[in-house]
Amino acid sequence: MKKLLLLLITAFTLLSCSNTEEAKRIQWTSDSPEAIQLFEEMLTMSEKNEWYPEKYELLMDSIKVLDPNFVFSKTRDGFGTNLENRANLLYAYENRAKTSDIESRLIESYYERNINGNRKKEDQILDNLINDYPDYYQLRIWSGDLKNGLNEIQACQKRWEEALEINPKSFEAHVNLAFLHFPTDNSFTMLASGERDLKIAADFLNKGSKIHPESSRWSRFLGNVYRAEGKFDKALAAYQESLGIIEKFEAGPESNSYANSLLMVGHVNTFTGEYDQAREYYDKGIAISNNYWRVSMTILKSQTYMYQKDFAGAIYTLSQMQNEIDSMDEEEITKINFTDRCEFNKFLAFGHSQKEEETILSMRKMDELEDQRLKIRLENAINEDQKERVTITNKKSKMGVEIWYNILFGKYEEARTLLTEFKPLSETQLASNPNAMNEYYKFSGYLNLMEGDPEESIKSYSNLSNEVMGNDSYHVYFLALAKKAVGKVEESNMIFSELANDNFATWQNSIVKNLAKSQIKVNI
Repeated sequence: MKKLLLLLITAFTLLSCSNTEEAKRIQWTSDSPEAIQLFEEMLTMSEKNEWYPEKYELLMDSIKVLDPNFVFSKTRDGFGTNLENRANLLYAYENRAKTSDIESRLIESYYERNINGNRKKEDQILDNLINDYPDYYQLRIWSGDLKNGLNEIQACQKRWEEALEINPKSFEAHVNLAFLHFPTDNSFTMLASGERDLKIAADFLNKGSKIHPESSRWSRFLGNVYRAEGKFDKALAAYQESLGIIEKFEAGPESNSYANSLLMVGHVNTFTGEYDQAREYYDKGIAISNNYWRVSMTILKSQTYMYQKDFAGAIYTLSQMQNEIDSMDEEEITKINFTDRCEFNKFLAFGHSQKEEETILSMRKMDELEDQRLKIRLENAINEDQKERVTITNKKSKMGVEIWYNILFGKYEEARTLLTEFKPLSETQLASNPNAMNEYYKFSGYLNLMEGDPEESIKSYSNLSNEVMGNDSYHVYFLALAKKAVGKVEESNMIFSELANDNFATWQNSIVKNLAKSQIKVNI
């Protein structure tokens, strides 16, 4: 082990990229300079969005050997069970007095998010940290990440711009700012559609490529920019470049990163209508991916059938993956989550093909999975407050799906009754989660439209920010229908056109993109 550690340390000393030499970085508290160096390498991987589980786990294991009491590193030890991860965070929280003020308060912020479920408190801690330590660009990157998750997009953008001012060589700041302007994945909230600028995105990515030319991240997402513009040939060229970078500089052709770029090629085929070809690329990615990405890519593959309105094909694909999940070497909660993700997409396929009996069965299956998840979460809860939060989340989740089912099948009175109960449940979560009411307003807008009250539908949707609505094409479609119904045909047609030309791979898009195309024809 010592020989392995020496080799690791030597290699990282020679290869580590010091893109932030001029900028202040947080000084970590550890008795081992070598452990700190390996931890910095882990952070650099994160900044470059390099996700190589084997390398990450080896680094973490090496850090534990070099300094088993490296308190802050425990917050990044994500390779055990959920219980082990929680235990690591609790250890860090209980021992935070042994760290610097910055580390201690960062640990407290993670505790608030992961243990107390209080994202507002986490946000406040990070804001205060930045006020007290204005020269550390990393704090602004992480604060921006959090504000993005809270849908505070202007504040998020400001934080990343500030990080770039402090450290013009921050690869992460360049790429994150690009993310705000174009579709990347479901983990990022983008600027409202009218505020996105693909030229700005491309500029940030091209600048990022000069900082880390050996990173596939910039080329893959530059391909996304071209795809968003409908420049599919350029998109394919960028994705091919990312495959070459991964093969030469990163994890190689049998990695999740390589699979991710194959996935992007599949997306191009999806949006050029070459669905069989898209599925071939998704299958290539599935064959070399870890379990998480196998499930994710299978879901995306199923959505190619949704675009074709081949709901049976989607359901068959999802059911085949569900049959594999039980045999996966994963902890129980992970298997539940995998199965639930597949079942949700089956619910969509059944519901939108108006197969009511099958939709009900799918809904009940999701209820069962939600209760299994609740049981585990209650067993792992550390106090009564946490038990109450997860119980409310469980109830909301099941009720939301039932509201949806009732709307899909024209049972508006039943949906209205449930929605009335759904509202106070959502309000109880506002103290810690500012997004708690979003789902209520979406369902309300949808239901009002289906009940024949488009004006009230528009009012309901108006409670949501442009950023929230701009990232949910499903409900944007219904908002456009409501605007059309009140005579705002030009405005609705503009929205339909945006949806019809949105080359972003989501379940929402797989349902409404072609519907939007048909609405344009009607309006013209």
